[in-house]
Amino acid sequence: MKKWWFLGSGLVVGSGLLILFLFLMIVMFFANGGNQCDSGDSSGSASNPTGIEGAWTQSGTKAYNTAKEVFEFWVKKGMSGSQAAGIVGNIGGAEDTGFVLDQREFGGGSGGGLYQFTPYTKYLNNKKSDQSWSVVNQGEVVIALEPGTVKSFIRKTKHSSPEDCATSWMNDYERPSAAARQSTDALRRAAAAKAYELFGGSNYTGNDSALGDEGGTDGGDLIPSLEGTNSDSDNDSCDSSEGGTVSGEWAFPFASVPKSGPNLVGEQNFGASASRKNGFHDGVDFGDATYNGDVLAIHGGKIAKICQPGEYGITFFLVWEVTDDGYGIAYQEFASGLGDISVKEGDKVKTGDKIGVSKVGSTGINDTHLHLGITKEKDLVKALSNSFNDNGTWLNPVEVIKKGMK
Repeated sequence: MKKWWFLGSGLVVGSGLLILFLFLMIVMFFANGGNQCDSGDSSGSASNPTGIEGAWTQSGTKAYNTAKEVFEFWVKKGMSGSQAAGIVGNIGGAEDTGFVLDQREFGGGSGGGLYQFTPYTKYLNNKKSDQSWSVVNQGEVVIALEPGTVKSFIRKTKHSSPEDCATSWMNDYERPSAAARQSTDALRRAAAAKAYELFGGSNYTGNDSALGDEGGTDGGDLIPSLEGTNSDSDNDSCDSSEGGTVSGEWAFPFASVPKSGPNLVGEQNFGASASRKNGFHDGVDFGDATYNGDVLAIHGGKIAKICQPGEYGITFFLVWEVTDDGYGIAYQEFASGLGDISVKEGDKVKTGDKIGVSKVGSTGINDTHLHLGITKEKDLVKALSNSFNDNGTWLNPVEVIKKGMK
């Protein structure tokens, strides 16, 4: 009897251990993700729920789709791509929501949702709220709660970079503690730059009448060629649709410049400069005493932007051309007024077409000379942010033109 009792006891213990082992295996399986086919989880990876490498940056995830919807909500309201990216950057870079729509404020505060400054009670009780926690409704409540703040943000950051927009939104709307600002500002800025890249921020220039006279009215629309598109490639800031039909050849901007190149001296040359920030000149200067008259397109492309003094922090007129073969071209400082510019935004130009006219400076000190810049960056905001950086973005115009001439 003792023999059978020990045998029976051994079977019971062995069966128990087997069941315990199987139970632990099941727990470990689900702890590690369970269904491996579910790539649409909104929470991001366990190691980095948000940040600039979180799930919201990965196309196809729920978090990515929510982030994109947030971006599109604000550009539909009339914000620029930089401004919308700045708002997305605040959510993706520091708020630790993982773009969960009704997330409670990280750290136990009273805020909730995508915009952590907004208290739950204010969202739920606001007359604009349908209590759905949808992207659109949360945005409408933000506008309804602080229309003045939103409008001020639009005015202040009209020509700011995505990074600066992120900092401005943090300071004006989110308003974290001084310690939190210091610790999260870099993350918010990096996330804004990422959002600008992911969602084609360069395609949205914004609208001066954004939000209209009332806090909740539409002030702008998507660019028609991008409306209704869902493909990530459609929003690529380097999409070839930005440029015109390139003529395939290059030429100097004045008919009087020989094929051997212009006569430039000292600080007029590209590169090393004793008088400029960081000791770098991002283009070449055609002195108006020698080179004046019609300014000609040096390559075929599309006139993407005409900037006046005060825009983007510059003090001169600038004609910005983008090309299908990957260049941004800046014709700047030659015009003393819009009357000196012969093209308009959206025009397609061929090599040799008239861009405008450069006149001899009335003071005799080249105050209306043509500064010509060529960059591999087609996004004007990014190009200007690298104006004094010798990082390979800006190219020597004389060399590029001579190499491309027939």
